[in-house]
Amino acid sequence: MPEGLRSALLLRTCLEVLRDVGEPTHGREVLRQVSDRVDLSPEEQAPGGSGAPRWTVHVRFLSGDAATIGWVVKQNYLWWITEAGLAALDRCATAEELHAEFRQRRAEVSRSRKQASRKFSGSLNTIVEALSGLPAGMWTSHEDLAELVGGNPEEIAHLLAKEPVPNAHRVLRATGEVPQPMHQHFKYRGADLTEKLGQEGVEFVADRAVPEQRITADILRDLTKDGASPGTRRAWLVRGSNVDGVDVVPEWLAGGWVSLAASQLPETGPEVDPQRLQQLVADSYRHKSYSVREKLVGQFNAFLRLMREGDFLLTVHRGDVHLGVVDGPPTFVASPDHRSNLRRPVRWLSTRQPIDLAQLPAPLPTLIQSQDDVVDLTDGLDALERLYAPLLAEAPPAAPAAEARLGEVTDEFAEELLTDPDWLRELRDLLAERRQVILYGPPGTGKTYLAHRLAGRLTESHAVKLIQFHPSYTYEDFFEGFRPESGEDGTLRFKLTSGPLRKLADDAREHPSTPYILIIDEINRGNLAKVFGELYFLLEYRDQRISLQYSAEDFTLPANLYLVGTMNTADRSIAPVDAAMRRRFAFVELHPSRPPVSGLLRRWLDARAYPSEAADLLDALNARLADADHAIGPSFLMRDSVYNTTHGLERVWRHDILPLLTEHHYADELDVAAHYGLDALRSAGPDPVPES
Repeated sequence: MPEGLRSALLLRTCLEVLRDVGEPTHGREVLRQVSDRVDLSPEEQAPGGSGAPRWTVHVRFLSGDAATIGWVVKQNYLWWITEAGLAALDRCATAEELHAEFRQRRAEVSRSRKQASRKFSGSLNTIVEALSGLPAGMWTSHEDLAELVGGNPEEIAHLLAKEPVPNAHRVLRATGEVPQPMHQHFKYRGADLTEKLGQEGVEFVADRAVPEQRITADILRDLTKDGASPGTRRAWLVRGSNVDGVDVVPEWLAGGWVSLAASQLPETGPEVDPQRLQQLVADSYRHKSYSVREKLVGQFNAFLRLMREGDFLLTVHRGDVHLGVVDGPPTFVASPDHRSNLRRPVRWLSTRQPIDLAQLPAPLPTLIQSQDDVVDLTDGLDALERLYAPLLAEAPPAAPAAEARLGEVTDEFAEELLTDPDWLRELRDLLAERRQVILYGPPGTGKTYLAHRLAGRLTESHAVKLIQFHPSYTYEDFFEGFRPESGEDGTLRFKLTSGPLRKLADDAREHPSTPYILIIDEINRGNLAKVFGELYFLLEYRDQRISLQYSAEDFTLPANLYLVGTMNTADRSIAPVDAAMRRRFAFVELHPSRPPVSGLLRRWLDARAYPSEAADLLDALNARLADADHAIGPSFLMRDSVYNTTHGLERVWRHDILPLLTEHHYADELDVAAHYGLDALRSAGPDPVPES
């Protein structure tokens, strides 16, 4: 949130204005009424970069996001609140509660759109072709597109809300109703789509497009067979340095083409549909294993159907990267050695000045680690365009995107935590270097508190997520797994659902200049090998890609994702933690007898002018404990209520501290209260107290 702008208050006030007006209202009038109800600060009234007051720009963005999640409609400069928005106002008692739900729903929509975009990346050209070929005055539905390319209608709706696909406004619900604003791409949101479609020849009866003008999935399949629509630009890597033991890349560069062996594939063209292609591979490569045939289907489908003229193409040869542009359709050639039967013309741009493999900008080094012969590099399109520009115009490449950098630890922040600033800076630097850190120590040493406060200092609050492990926590809970959900027809189905690590990793990948921090509280209470699964490998090798247990795609942990775990040594000592875990995380101890925890309670008491007796008693208690892992930390006694209420210290000692020691001495015959109680410690006199 921009500094000085109160998002929660402005959002709720905007929705309340729309609720009270009760009808579509011009945006300027809504802003005027918001200003009447909110005592705007000078920072909020100050002009922003556009010259308009900062608060008005912020409210326009907030209302746009509210439209994205279905709380508001903004159309032809008029704003009005939906039933969902009214329900949210009734449900949330405070502005903060409303804003929290608003952010949660906005994040859910964003994740759904990203997941749909990834899932249908290989089918986007098919959708573009189908919609580009829609006859005038006709419409289709999310259900028809889902039948065409797979998936479900909700996923198709999220895809079209994210990707700027031509004619997406002509995709309606199966009933003929115009989708809600949250399922419309931004370019269409402000228009009256019923009126727009009517002008294009679509007829409506009772606000529903007539079914006679609907283009069904069967007709859409026919529309996608001519390949007339160019689709959107993509990028590809094709390998040729070892085709049955022979390096064919020099032939590509000299001849201006690229190829696949396709030695058994019958001659076919871009018009082949995926089902037919799969059958051709099954028949022609029946001597190959199932996994090999599946890989061949993917490579042939990309080379024949998805690759288009104008797409970028890379190949790697002896440590050099050659960049080109696809220059024509695929053709079959009678290759004498059967190593280059399926070809595409390529306009190579870097034959004289190849690019050093080590100089490729992110994320290309990670993407090209896949060992497939054809690899989709579209996620690295921006990086390729920076390489492409100077080859054509001899212009310097664009500056690379800013890398994520953890915030700095200030003396003021260390003073707030009553902690040595140099120790905090060392912890910050350790996290920046290792990316995975575990804070371990006895209960009450402030591990979770420190992790959360430090994370909030090192990055933005929305980029911090806290979860807690427990014995029944699984890989499916942590990363991704199938979850049951009820379909529209009432049937139960299972949907692949992202867990907190997957969600945060996806967000981090979308915003590479922002550090994202996942805090795992009580990390040692989970079965770590079971919870992390194959992700263990990525904790050590961030620049590598691995195949996932459920998803078909490869996965890598983005460099701007950091993990901070906390481990209670009284619950389970760190000794049993396996070597793999120790190697992947840096361990930082928090113990009452050592800095920065030693003396923390005294510093806290001094800062508040409370008596020092509690610190003396805690030191005396820990001096009596033989097992250092069961020492008691100061956080139990760092609460104002302990000193501002009658018998506050006795209450904390009896209900918080002694139960921990009772559990520790469960098998002993020791009278815990008699040995560790306040009366026992006070009557024993001043024990030697460790210096803070």
